[in-house]
Amino acid sequence: MPKMPMTREEIDNTRARILDTALDIIITEGFNHLSVRKIASRLGVTATTIYNYYTNKNEINLMIRVRGFEKLYGLLTKHAAPYKDIESKIKALVRAYIEFGLNHPSYYDIMFNLHTPKYLDYVGTEIEPLAYTEKQNALKCLSLFTETIGAYLPVKGKRKDHFILYQVVKFWSDLHGLVTLTNSRLFHEVLDDVDAFIRQRTSDMIENIIKIKATFNDEQKPHEINST
Repeated sequence: MPKMPMTREEIDNTRARILDTALDIIITEGFNHLSVRKIASRLGVTATTIYNYYTNKNEINLMIRVRGFEKLYGLLTKHAAPYKDIESKIKALVRAYIEFGLNHPSYYDIMFNLHTPKYLDYVGTEIEPLAYTEKQNALKCLSLFTETIGAYLPVKGKRKDHFILYQVVKFWSDLHGLVTLTNSRLFHEVLDDVDAFIRQRTSDMIENIIKIKATFNDEQKPHEINST
C-alpha cells in the first residue's frame, strides 16, 4: 500500500522540529558546529530528509530568527493591544519584551546575543530575500517601541526621528541588559530578589520617559529639537 502524503500539519511540525533541533545545536555548540548531518542524526533521519525542507544550514539559521521575531512581535502586540493610553502601552511592551526574553532564552540568545550570520552576511546570495524578511521582522519589533514612544513624547523639528530613536535604543539597551544578565544567572549571584529588581528597574525606566515628557509639557507646546 503506497504511503499517504503528509498533511500540511505534519509538514509544519517536521519543519518546526528541524528548527528546534538546530536551535539547540547552535546554543550548545555554536553556529559553526551546525550542520545538516548533525540535525539529521539527532532526529534519526537522513540528511536528504532535512534537504526536503530546507536548502542548507544558512536557511535554517534565518528561519529560526524569522520565527523568533514573529514570536516576539506577536507577544508585544498581544500585550499592548488592550490599552488605549500610550503610557500603559509602553508598560505593556516592556512586560512583553522581558517575558519573551526570560521564557524563550534560546531564541533570545540567537536573536540578540550569539554571533551568527545576519542580513549583511547574506547580501548578494540566493537567500538574501529571506535574510531581508528576517531583518524586516526584527525592525517591526523595534518600530512598536519607536512609534509608541514617539507618540508619547511631544517632539517636533528636523531631528525628531533621531531624538526618538536615541531614546528607544537607550531604553532597549536597558531591557536587553536586564534579560541577558537574568538569563546568565549573574543577577542571581548578587541579588536576593531578582524579580523585585526587574520590577523596580523597569519602573525607573518608564519614570524616566515620563520625566522627559514632563520637560516638554512645561512649555505647553511641542518641544523643538534643533537641527544642529
